[in-house]
Amino acid sequence: MILKQIVIENFRQYYGQNEIEFAHGSGKNVTVIHGENGSGKTALLTALIWGFYGRELKLPNPESIFNNKAIHESTNNQEDLSTSVRIRFEHNDYEYDLRRLLHAKYDVETNILNLPKNKTVNQKVELTKRNIITNQSTKIRDLAYEVNRILPYKLHTFFFFDGERMDHLGKKEAYSEIRDSIKRMMGLELFDNSIEHLSKTIVKLRDEVSKNVKSELSDKYLRINQLEEDKVRKKHQLTETKQELSAAQNELKSIENALRNGEETRTFQTTRDHLVESITYTKNAFDEKLKELRNQLSSSGYLAFSKLPIKRFQRIAQTDQRDTIEKLIHPELIPSLISSGTCLCGHELEAASISTLEKVQNEVLDLSTSKNEMDHLYFQLSGWEVARTHFYAEIRRLLSEREELREELRTFEEELREIEERMKTSSRNIENSSNLIEKESAVRTAIVKAETKIDDLIRSIDELSKEEELLNKEVSKLTKAEERQLKLQLALESAIKVKDTLVGLLKLRESQVKSELEEKIKLTYSQLLRKDYPIALTDNYELLVSDVNGGNIGLSQGESQITSLAFIGAIVDLTREYKDKEKGHALDEDLKLGNIFPLVMDSPFGALDADHRSRVATSLPKLSDQVVVIVSTSQWRGEVDEAINHRVGKSYKLLNHTNEVSGEYTEIAEVM
Repeated sequence: MILKQIVIENFRQYYGQNEIEFAHGSGKNVTVIHGENGSGKTALLTALIWGFYGRELKLPNPESIFNNKAIHESTNNQEDLSTSVRIRFEHNDYEYDLRRLLHAKYDVETNILNLPKNKTVNQKVELTKRNIITNQSTKIRDLAYEVNRILPYKLHTFFFFDGERMDHLGKKEAYSEIRDSIKRMMGLELFDNSIEHLSKTIVKLRDEVSKNVKSELSDKYLRINQLEEDKVRKKHQLTETKQELSAAQNELKSIENALRNGEETRTFQTTRDHLVESITYTKNAFDEKLKELRNQLSSSGYLAFSKLPIKRFQRIAQTDQRDTIEKLIHPELIPSLISSGTCLCGHELEAASISTLEKVQNEVLDLSTSKNEMDHLYFQLSGWEVARTHFYAEIRRLLSEREELREELRTFEEELREIEERMKTSSRNIENSSNLIEKESAVRTAIVKAETKIDDLIRSIDELSKEEELLNKEVSKLTKAEERQLKLQLALESAIKVKDTLVGLLKLRESQVKSELEEKIKLTYSQLLRKDYPIALTDNYELLVSDVNGGNIGLSQGESQITSLAFIGAIVDLTREYKDKEKGHALDEDLKLGNIFPLVMDSPFGALDADHRSRVATSLPKLSDQVVVIVSTSQWRGEVDEAINHRVGKSYKLLNHTNEVSGEYTEIAEVM
């Protein structure tokens, strides 16, 4: 979208008709509007936003839209009054003409100019678009849809913004706004909408299927939908808990660093760190011993039950009663164990156990009655005695080593409790240290609770997924009973496959966009910021600025503004690149990923020092095909003027006048 012109009439400070022609293009693409404080800079930015969207004004006295001088003259002349904003802009080979108007009726009997109370309902708005190639004009009926399709309201703060308050994009509360905005600007919202629509379609199909099949299938579909709702809820809880855990872990690191740096706690904390490290190491070793014990029982546990069969076989072999050999093991026992994959105790059989069972089955159940094979088996079973003795020895060793680790762990934990008590005792009269220790204890408790909750949620989600998988298999069998149910199920399965495909494409596209955007932000950031701070974009689209050692740093207001500007500029620049790549492609307009966005900024240089003003001024014209800068004289003069003046295509000045009767008003004058 490219802004062409704005005409403001009796809007806020602006008396009468005032217009601005906007510069654009690759050369002189900057429009500069000079204005001192109180002259109407913010009102001009607001006029653009109100003209596009007609929302309530985020200004002091938002109900005062009509110009005071115009109200005074209209009352004296006993005339009606109008205030309006007209915007001409281009988008994808169309020229648009948008006019939003409010009308005030003069009442002759009461000698009062009746200003509209509900400024949203009483607006009159018109929008026409003209095809630049064919010159054919069309009047748009669904104006809100058309405007939001071109520049959604939720994105306007990224392109029409107050530079003195633009540092909010670096704050945590803006992450969801940033993520949603990126999806809209990069064409990812189309995937989201399609996936959401398919999800609703899938639910409807399941409901439809459940109405036409027996109650058993209906119940299963209802349960599947319930499982999916439970999974969504638990995944949301999991995400929130992980964020809480991350925050608590970061807080714990800060507290530990503070304790290490405190004179009264430094020695205690160092000892404590060693103990915590020892506890962690010992716990891991303890768990490893348990794994070894389980592996040993899984692979050789059968030896524990081999003593009686071996003695019976020896007795049979010595008396040459070969016919009774097959009675030692029921012929169906081993095949049933292998088939089910489950031991008699109920645990799942591992690969090594199954391999051993197959070997036993081959050697015992298929045993020939020949003397040589009997002798060979007798020799093998004799080896089992040695193996069984070794098995018990290994079990005893592992249990003993595990008990030793348990004692070490208990000792370390007692030492840790003792050192913590000593820390509390020595710091009891030092308020800061005492508070830190108490806070650390609370944070550690919160971390344990969060970790436990995460484990429980993951396990619960896995159980829900397994149940859903089993139900889907059962549903697949039941729906083949009748032709109608089969058709409905096929439609349902197709919708699920399409949804899964879209989800996969969305993940791939999101990964690509995030990678490209991160590189663009890094490049833009390095051009704007004097300091060489590394910057990264997380999966949640959080901007992380760190020092050379990777630690988080606190940014000044100016640096925060530059960080936000780098983010905005990177998005605008990247969408412009996508737009250039799509030239010549016969794509539907709604499917295009690229776009051109203007940058309209009020006071973008206010909190910046001279060097950063110069850097920002030099880079701004490169970020967008159209830049509109509203600045005071003090912000413009010097390095900003020198850096950006050669890119200025249009220049205006806000002239503030004072009228003794009607007060102040502003007019816009072009600077030649």
